[in-house]
Amino acid sequence: MTADSPVPGIVERARTAVAEFASADQQLVDNAVRAVAWSLYEPGRAAELAALAVADTGLGNVADKIIKNQRKTFGTLRDLLRTPSVGVIEEDPARGLTVYAKPVGVVAAITPSTNPAATPINKAMMAINGANAVVTAPSPAAHSTTSAAVAYAREALAAIGAPPDLIQVLPGPVQREHTHELMALADLVVATGSQNNVRASYRSGTPAIGVGAGNVPVIIDESADLGDAAAKIARSKMFDNATSCSSENSVIIVDSVYDDAIAALEAAGGHRCTPEESDRVRERLFPGGELARDLLARDFAVLADAFALSAEPSASFVLVEEPNPGPERPLTGEKLSLVLTVYRAADFDDAIDIAEQVLDVQGVGHSCGVHTADPERAHQLARRLPVVRVLVNQAHTFGNGGSFDNGLPFTLTMGCGTWAGNSISENLQAAHFLNKTHVVRTIPVDEPTEAELFGPLWDQLAD
Repeated sequence: MTADSPVPGIVERARTAVAEFASADQQLVDNAVRAVAWSLYEPGRAAELAALAVADTGLGNVADKIIKNQRKTFGTLRDLLRTPSVGVIEEDPARGLTVYAKPVGVVAAITPSTNPAATPINKAMMAINGANAVVTAPSPAAHSTTSAAVAYAREALAAIGAPPDLIQVLPGPVQREHTHELMALADLVVATGSQNNVRASYRSGTPAIGVGAGNVPVIIDESADLGDAAAKIARSKMFDNATSCSSENSVIIVDSVYDDAIAALEAAGGHRCTPEESDRVRERLFPGGELARDLLARDFAVLADAFALSAEPSASFVLVEEPNPGPERPLTGEKLSLVLTVYRAADFDDAIDIAEQVLDVQGVGHSCGVHTADPERAHQLARRLPVVRVLVNQAHTFGNGGSFDNGLPFTLTMGCGTWAGNSISENLQAAHFLNKTHVVRTIPVDEPTEAELFGPLWDQLAD
């Protein structure tokens, strides 16, 4: 900590705001969350911050960032307004339990450059829902966008009489030392973005929630509706130029429908690389084995030029066929670009093996998907693969962080379990921002006999 560090003062103001907000009832908390949500969701604001994000970072595209700013905010608000977070939040007379929600305090929100408005506001909504304060440490490249989003949220809180210091942002230029200091002084760290930041959050000495890297493999089996699968994969892959950690990175197609599935992907906008083009993609996307920063989340035209592709005008993303995954093959991993790696599998069991090999290289714990007409196939994946989420017949980018047509809670922060060194194996949600006090009463005695508990073992040993 340096003598002139702004962090202690920021955290102290956050603690003062938490104390001022401590008497808030559920209605006031809900209104504060609505205000923060509207500060980003309002159409003009969503568009302004989307344009600023692309100008700041060069990642993604404005139209899709507008959708992200609004859709994630709207869905998260829906979830939060259905979730009690103040006072008594659970009453269980049969078990003699009453549960009270309490704030965790000051939340340090570490946020990435890929979603510099949506992620900070998403986390702020969840934090304030629990009557907490949040201080955001943004990616250096995204500071002006995040600062603008936080300024609008602060204005919205002040307008309804809530303490504006419930949400703050570290001043620019962002310094690593200030981010680490914030982690140490906060009561909870929620880290999204680089794995360096996630690991630093766990080393901070503060309770932390971090997330693992994405690298989603998706299987197309022989029973799939190929046109529907290709359309969903294409729409998902192209969204915001593949900035999402939930974007498909590999598609694994069983042999019996391989050619037809490739044709469907081409019809949906995929450019199937020739062997020579595939070599150029590998060399130029991963020069020296490292992902080329200047090609991340760029428009297809930029990639077509960089890779010298002979693409049709209708093409929108790149298909590169690989013989097998492996750590020596860089296209196995996350690409954060409009490049989709394609594998041919002998059958569904082989497809699962290939998906497991992909996840072994990168993305363990995160998620996978399957396009199939056989419901049992998803359960096969769930039993075999070390992932938190298995999405069935869905556009992965739109379904993995919550959707209006699936039951996952809306979020921009996906926990990946201990597989990825994370403390949660679910989507970040309101419950992760609460402490709980339990009132415990006596109930009728619930004590089984020894025979009821040990009987099956005794019988087995007697045989």
